[in-house]
Amino acid sequence: MKNKWPQIEDFNVFLTVVRTSSFSAAAVELGLSNAYITKRINILESVLGVKLFHRNTREIRLTSAGEVARIQAEELIRNARNSIEKIQDVRNDVIGSLHISSSFGFGKNHLAQPFSFFSKNNPHLKIKLTLTDTKLDLIKEGIDLEIMVGENFNDRYYAKKIADNKRILCASPTYFIDKDMPTTPEELANHSCLFLQEKGQTFGLWRLYNGINLQTVRVNGDLSSNNGEIIMQWALAGHGIAYRSQWDARKYIENKQLIHILPDYYEQASIWAVYPTKLDDSLKTKRCVEFLEEYFRDIKL
Repeated sequence: MKNKWPQIEDFNVFLTVVRTSSFSAAAVELGLSNAYITKRINILESVLGVKLFHRNTREIRLTSAGEVARIQAEELIRNARNSIEKIQDVRNDVIGSLHISSSFGFGKNHLAQPFSFFSKNNPHLKIKLTLTDTKLDLIKEGIDLEIMVGENFNDRYYAKKIADNKRILCASPTYFIDKDMPTTPEELANHSCLFLQEKGQTFGLWRLYNGINLQTVRVNGDLSSNNGEIIMQWALAGHGIAYRSQWDARKYIENKQLIHILPDYYEQASIWAVYPTKLDDSLKTKRCVEFLEEYFRDIKL
């Protein structure tokens, strides 16, 4: 192993195999052959002098050395990318790849246009936008930037608010044909409420703030989903009361399809840029966050 260094690309292959739990899946993702993936892993193991995987015909799993290698490889690739960006920064040009994630609802309705503009302004940057309502490990998934709604983000990451937003209560006028509209948060317990299932959130509890006092109200209902758009469709169909982002409900309230209930009460749910490294360590992420701040400052969510 004297004077022999592993190739950084082999660490990328290794991490892709770890993330996909499959040599063949890694080959598909990287656009390479199974044989090439196997060859690069064998070379990496030979150079490092350790076995990285326990392998059989049904599964692969990391050895204890492989677990250490995974952590170090993630840091190595992250540092290499940052170093390359700093070198390229002398050109004042953003190049490389930028992987962004967001929720289905917010991403579909509010991110297509800004990233279209950002791409045109940075033609040498490859942008990948992943929409999912599942919370992701940004480092493990290789995500540079997450655009999220709400204050519930992992404190291991860095975050910057890029737009104000609130969650508000709303329901269709048809829902109240045979029901009285609630006049206090406590009266929500007498209504059918539509639940959005979110990781890290206690099911059936809504936090309501009126600018002075914060109340936590337990509510009831028969319909729930992990997708915000489905919750909104149920609200529009008259199934109950939803607690949705202002950006999601505003247009329906303005055209009278929904009624804003208990308008003095809300939950702060700002739009945040969340990223695994400091902005000063990633030029492409820094430029993107600055662009989004300016973009959302000039529009009405």
